[in-house]
Amino acid sequence: MKKFVLALALLISFGCTSVPDNFVFNGNSSKSIQSDINTLLKKLPRNKKQEFLMALLAIQFSDVNSVYDMIDDPAMSGMNYDILSKKLDGLTYGEVIELAATSKTQVEVITN
Repeated sequence: MKKFVLALALLISFGCTSVPDNFVFNGNSSKSIQSDINTLLKKLPRNKKQEFLMALLAIQFSDVNSVYDMIDDPAMSGMNYDILSKKLDGLTYGEVIELAATSKTQVEVITN
């Protein structure tokens, strides 16, 4: 019985943390892309969540040429779903990661 419960728990956890290869982002609106991003974040393991969020930031800021483009622009103070809806529409998770890798904007986490 214990083995069955353990096996069931493992199957459920693997099922919850996988991203289907055919998952496609719907960029019809900022609300739809926000919903898709939140859905995906719930399914990703912790290390992949961080990678995905950094990819989203790299994509969002890929058109920024200088810090002056960001100063006093409320759209750049956080996650901008309007920008992301245009850039992610029709892409899969893997394509989002690839797009971020080709962005001139690179994002990294620095810890002390």
